[in-house]
Amino acid sequence: MNKLYRMTNEEFEREKILYKYNDVKYIVMDGKGIDTYEQYFDKIWELFNFGEIPEGWKKDYYTEDDFLTEMDELTEQKYIFVIKNYDKFMVDNDAVKKRIENYYENYLLPFWDGEVERVVVGGKRKDFNIYLVSNE
Repeated sequence: MNKLYRMTNEEFEREKILYKYNDVKYIVMDGKGIDTYEQYFDKIWELFNFGEIPEGWKKDYYTEDDFLTEMDELTEQKYIFVIKNYDKFMVDNDAVKKRIENYYENYLLPFWDGEVERVVVGGKRKDFNIYLVSNE
């Protein structure tokens, strides 16, 4: 089952999660210095190595969702996405931070956990776990 984990850096290091498995695509973002949705969006694009945004599309939640739920963009079977320094992520933008967390927990993870098989022709489930790692 795909899951969102909240843990301290110490717990994360003790569990030795990063690069534990050879068959997992690891995406690691440093949350420090990401204070706006646009900065987050740009970083997601860079780290996931997404293609060009179609003409007329915007850097918004809809575009983010389209790409994060696109089998042609996410070609691996297993993903671990880590946001380190999560306590520094969106420090002065709590509403956006909560919206991103809500998206992960209630839309993205359930989608890859099985919904994809019901709503996408030929859709296949993927392992997709997210770790929000704070220094506190």
